[in-house]
Amino acid sequence: MKRITTFLMFLFGLTGSAQSIETITQKISDKICNCMNSNMTSYSEIKPEFDRCYDKEFNFIFNMIDTEEQKIITQQGALEKVKNGIIPNLNANCNKIRTLIESEVENSMDAEVENPCPTNFESKDLEKIEEFDGEIVAFNGLVTEVHSSYNDKPYYQVKLEGGETIWIASLLKSGYEIEGKILRLLGYVSKVEDDEIAKKYNQTAYHVLVFCVIELDSKQIAMLPGSELQVKEWISGRIPKAKDYSSD
Repeated sequence: MKRITTFLMFLFGLTGSAQSIETITQKISDKICNCMNSNMTSYSEIKPEFDRCYDKEFNFIFNMIDTEEQKIITQQGALEKVKNGIIPNLNANCNKIRTLIESEVENSMDAEVENPCPTNFESKDLEKIEEFDGEIVAFNGLVTEVHSSYNDKPYYQVKLEGGETIWIASLLKSGYEIEGKILRLLGYVSKVEDDEIAKKYNQTAYHVLVFCVIELDSKQIAMLPGSELQVKEWISGRIPKAKDYSSD
């Protein structure tokens, strides 16, 4: 019993630490967002404004967090996690930035591109799927089976070009996940591991964490907030590289 109690205390401690890092990241991100010029009109203005406000606000990070958070942020690796979380947080939550990014994505969709939203994955690649682990892939898939997963997001199976199937752990609910629909999908190949819902349906070792969906009949697109830069690159004719967007 003592061992179990100790383990639970350790587990709750880890959970609390992770939540505090998220809270700290949110606080510094809000400060940077508030600092940035509200009159920015183009995507190219984001980086110089971010750099200016990051330098101004991050140096005072200890002034904006409480005593317990100060203890957490001095732990090994904690400050680096906060730094790595700032840009994804701003992309997803700072309206000044999101508006410009969304406008840039829309402009990319309107531009004439020779091969927008290309694909790089099909049935034959399943034989070597471990080589794609952690990488971003894009492919067409016919929805064959749909289930509900965490936060009511769909967990579904699609048939690839070539006839093989793969499971999709969607990071968004687009409304296009309907049996019989043909979708073009963009996401990360990932091991199933301890995902209980995935293991209930998926008898393979991998699935794809999809963050962008195109419904091919209507050409309508849906994306996870914060993924606009990856989607913009995809629309412009290039498959995004995972390493270019990694926070590690």
